[in-house]
Amino acid sequence: MPGATSRPTTRSGSRSTAKKLKPIPREPAYERGGLRNALVEEGRKMFEEIGAGELSLRALARRLGVSEAAPSRHFSGKEELLAAIAVSGFEELAQQRIEIAAQKLEPLPKARAMMLSYVRYAQSHAGLFDLMTGPRLLQQFVRRDVEGISNISYSYFAESVFELALASGWAQKDLHYVSHAAWSMEHGVAALILAGRIPRTDSNIEVERMIEFSIEMFLAAVVAGPQLLRRVRGRDLIAAQA
Repeated sequence: MPGATSRPTTRSGSRSTAKKLKPIPREPAYERGGLRNALVEEGRKMFEEIGAGELSLRALARRLGVSEAAPSRHFSGKEELLAAIAVSGFEELAQQRIEIAAQKLEPLPKARAMMLSYVRYAQSHAGLFDLMTGPRLLQQFVRRDVEGISNISYSYFAESVFELALASGWAQKDLHYVSHAAWSMEHGVAALILAGRIPRTDSNIEVERMIEFSIEMFLAAVVAGPQLLRRVRGRDLIAAQA
């Protein structure tokens, strides 16, 4: 058309501009539930490396290569993530005890194996064990998430102690006292070891032998039966009256 101005073509310019644009990085693809599992697994590694104080959902997201908002779709905050990490520990401990129960051992070796598994798990996962059993977790997440799986672990342990106690003449009404004493024994040994309190440096004893001796001595008292406990109580009463 007369008077119309021609427009310069910009195809080559468009192509060169397109080449300069950086592609938008895509987040790793996870199957349903996969991202949550990855967050727990990697979060557990970070917890063991740097502790709860430095752990954050943002740092975890960066480590996994996902957006900083991605973890918040699964966890309300760090406290809920820590509870999930503790759950993963109890799941492992429960699985160990399920495998012990499946071996169909006699009552005494079964109870011994259950108690040893607890102490050895603590030795192998010191920081995680402290998180699982200490006061760090918020009670709202303990009640909602942690108690269920910890109860499964405890139930296999307690059932083995009940079985041994019944075979050794303990009354049904005493079973939970015996299982709580056994729990106190295994946890006390584990906690003292992790705190560096036992064995004493002047004792010249081996840690593993001390663990086995402590558990075996306790179980020997269970096998001895309630009549031995009555004797001990009787002597205490006589001593108190003297």
